[in-house]
Amino acid sequence: MSNRRAAMTLEQGSESLQSDIEQQLESVQRLFQQETEAELPSLLRAWTVSHRQNADIEAVLDAAERLRAEYKALATVGIGGSDLSARVYHETLNPPYFNMRPNVRGAAPEAYFAGDTFDPMRLNALLDSLEERSLLEKTCVNVISKSGRTGETIAALMIIRERLKARAGSRWSRQIAATTGLNEDSELYRMSRKHAFLTPDPLPIREGVGGRFSAFSPVGLLFLAAASPEGVSPRERVHELLAGVESAHRRFHLPSGDPDNIAYRLAGWLHQQERNEGRTALVFYHYADNQRLGEWFTQLYSESLQERGEGLDVLPARGPTSNHSMLNGILNGPRNKAVLFLHWSDLGNDLRIPTETGVSGDMKAFEGLSMSQAQTASYQGTAADLLEKGLPYRTLQAPVRDARCLGELMRILMDVVAVKGRLQDLHLNDKGELNLRAEETYLQSAVEGYKKRTREYAEAQRSRS
Repeated sequence: MSNRRAAMTLEQGSESLQSDIEQQLESVQRLFQQETEAELPSLLRAWTVSHRQNADIEAVLDAAERLRAEYKALATVGIGGSDLSARVYHETLNPPYFNMRPNVRGAAPEAYFAGDTFDPMRLNALLDSLEERSLLEKTCVNVISKSGRTGETIAALMIIRERLKARAGSRWSRQIAATTGLNEDSELYRMSRKHAFLTPDPLPIREGVGGRFSAFSPVGLLFLAAASPEGVSPRERVHELLAGVESAHRRFHLPSGDPDNIAYRLAGWLHQQERNEGRTALVFYHYADNQRLGEWFTQLYSESLQERGEGLDVLPARGPTSNHSMLNGILNGPRNKAVLFLHWSDLGNDLRIPTETGVSGDMKAFEGLSMSQAQTASYQGTAADLLEKGLPYRTLQAPVRDARCLGELMRILMDVVAVKGRLQDLHLNDKGELNLRAEETYLQSAVEGYKKRTREYAEAQRSRS
């Protein structure tokens, strides 16, 4: 890899931030600086230094090495923040059709996901497929839940455990890896104390690392390392991603008005669109054939910032796929939307459209172009349509679709959410007082109701069965 890399940039657009927003950004940055100096981020913002937790990173790398040596398949069992980062890494960084290409996969295990629903269809098919191919006893199951009490995840684990016992007997526990909070309230933690799991201790989810901010903790890193394909060192892959995170970390401490401090510039623009321009929706237009990053960002933004009746609705889109399902509504529908493009300058291994194809008219415009060039032309055309219609947009320009750039991008978006939460005063209580121990950006109180009621209805069904 070249030592010289293009930097990730934010295309600022024609309109500048209004003075009141700039002043708010300066105030937010001063508070973050004070917290950093006082080491207060450990309250709910320990995720900002996950990439520097060397002991946890080494534990992940050791576990990944053992997993790759002993198992032929990896099932990641989790929901929401517990599995979305792994899904992003898999879709963005791993070769497509990963499980079907053993020569490309190399020493990496086949990759599967479960535990994000009570719908039995996929879990049943996964277990049957593994068993039919004599892979069930060669499958490692990484169960991820910070609380260790997530209903969908634990239910899936109980079903998987029974199937493993039937094949491996008392050795079933050696096929389980637990990634959870290190406390007795976690069912996963208690299970790990009773049984010999893959690692002597669970891989930790530290206090102050919420699910949607956990991509650079063991939650995401075990999959990233274990699923490294042929020719990609697991250790180097993890360190490349974390180098990107470190780059974003340094950017966050630049002056709030610096164009390279993307988190502050983008958060300010989003706040201006919502508070000053009356926008109610943000289209996250990922201009590539990846959808998981949009799902990850939707959770990150919506669960963090849709509090107190505020917060933009995030509409994930893929370009140009979504141009044929959403663009008409964006351009001709309600004028309530702002658009954030993500455009990769280099999509990786490319294809070239032939010349002399025999097509006629304006279709000849594509002859001789690489697919990446055609994709860029599609992005430029979409952005030009938005400009003509007077719809606001910004573009995150990412140099290359690789681990380092993905780490930087995801950390920048986390920091965007952190700044936007402060702009929405989510760090203040209802009396306007500073309350960092209950900053609503990092909580999700509304979700607890569904969890409690699900258990109540489940108990009622159990008593009738």
